[in-house]
Amino acid sequence: MWDFPLPPIVAPQWQTPHPDVTLDSHALHLWWLTLSPNVPREVVLRTYLRCYQPNLGEEPLPRATRGKPYLDGLEFNWSHSGNLAVLAVSGRAAVGVDVEILRPCSQCSAISRRFFGAALQQRILEGGDRSFLQAWTYYEAWLKAQGIGVWQRTAAQPLEHWAASFPVGDRAIASIVVLTPTVPQCFFFRPEAME
Repeated sequence: MWDFPLPPIVAPQWQTPHPDVTLDSHALHLWWLTLSPNVPREVVLRTYLRCYQPNLGEEPLPRATRGKPYLDGLEFNWSHSGNLAVLAVSGRAAVGVDVEILRPCSQCSAISRRFFGAALQQRILEGGDRSFLQAWTYYEAWLKAQGIGVWQRTAAQPLEHWAASFPVGDRAIASIVVLTPTVPQCFFFRPEAME
């Protein structure tokens, strides 16, 4: 059972990215993206990854053994819920991110019992749907940072990591996990003009 304490909630200062985005080894870039129903998700992802690797071709992204896409020399992960997506790009360590649109969850107690330990279940019971979605996004981000999915959770390791949760507007919550205990310098980008 997974029973980490919930990470702190940070208040992002969303900004328009500079045309020449640079990523140093201690930085973490988080992108708030709005997905168009007419553009394939892979095309959107590739567009933003080209900010870091301009010569990225059109071939499908390579995937690790357990399915996580990767690029040599770039640590990234992304998540989407409805037409909302968050892309995380780390300058040095494996990263996982998950976003969920805030909504009532009639199954949160059953899901909590299946995946979370007693202490976390109690916090969710006290905090309601928002606490459940914060716990769930943290859990998924933690797994994704390790390159595994929810149903492969037995392979997850209790690795040192830095984590935070943050609101995405007033309708969603996201969590980020970087597999390093060192706090990265976070930059929050909302590039509406690029979409």
